[in-house]
Amino acid sequence: MAVWVQQRHIVSIKKERDRYQMNSNALLSEMKEWRIDSTTMATDVKTLRLTVDEMERYRAEDLVKIKQMGVKIKNLKAAAKHQLEVNADIKASVRDSIVIRDTVPVIVKSVSMITPYLQLSGIIEKDSLIGKIHLPVTLRQAVWIEYKRRWLFWKKVVAIHQTITSDNPHVEIKYSEYIIIQK
Repeated sequence: MAVWVQQRHIVSIKKERDRYQMNSNALLSEMKEWRIDSTTMATDVKTLRLTVDEMERYRAEDLVKIKQMGVKIKNLKAAAKHQLEVNADIKASVRDSIVIRDTVPVIVKSVSMITPYLQLSGIIEKDSLIGKIHLPVTLRQAVWIEYKRRWLFWKKVVAIHQTITSDNPHVEIKYSEYIIIQK
């Protein structure tokens, strides 16, 4: 009985050690970026594996946002966070337009630019541009496991990756993290 208890303890310590090694590797690894085609960019990062206690200690701000979304922490399996940056050159033609204000027509200059990845419209009044810009973006995320084969049938998990793609060429993925909650 004592040998079985000690063996279970050793197995749990080894799992914890492996988890800490994977987290250290994930934190120290670089984010890989590549362009799939002219409009689609992809990013690959490794996954952190945290317990609920570690999540509460190190990612309290994220947990507050998750609770505000109505998700119970005990039901949480994974959490992801992405930071995007939009950089787009704007070339729009300026035209004269008429706007009716208080039944009085006013001549203003208008700006309009419509592409599949960027829509801009506005008017220029008194040295200022008033308008709207819209950038539709679709992020696709795939989570995959990298194995290292030990024996013929036995494989060890080396890392868990997430690959994120953006379909808008003006959007750059600056940062991404994916955390698996272990109970």
